Amino acid sequence: MRILTALLPLAAFLATPAFAGQAERAGHYYLRGVMETGSELMLHPDGRFQWYLVYGALDLFAEGEWKEADGAVILTARKSKDVPKPGFETLVLTVHDRALIPPDGRGAYTKPSDEKD
Repeated sequence: MRILTALLPLAAFLATPAFAGQAERAGHYYLRGVMETGSELMLHPDGRFQWYLVYGALDLFAEGEWKEADGAVILTARKSKDVPKPGFETLVLTVHDRALIPPDGRGAYTKPSDEKD
C-alpha cells in the first residue's frame, strides 16, 4: 500500500501533459463560414464530445470521445440512448491556429472568443 501511495504523485505528474492539452483545446465551438448550416461542437476536458449539424430538414447528432493527435482533433462517435445512430463514426478536424477545419475544407469551428469584431 505504501508503494501505491508513493507512486500516486508520479502518476499524476505523468498524466498532466495529456490533460493540459485537452483542457486547452476543450470548449464550445460554432461552425462559421458555411451558409444555411448550423453546427456546434462541445469538447469536454475529460475527452467526451457532443456535436450537431442542421442543414435544411437534415439534423445530425453525435457524441463520444475525442483526442488530439498529429495536428488534428479526432472525434469518435458511439451509440447511446440519446443518439442511437450517430451522424458519423469518425470525424477528423484539422487544427489550424485555434480553429478546427472540417474534412471538406469549408468553414471552420471556432470558439466565440476567437471571433474578431
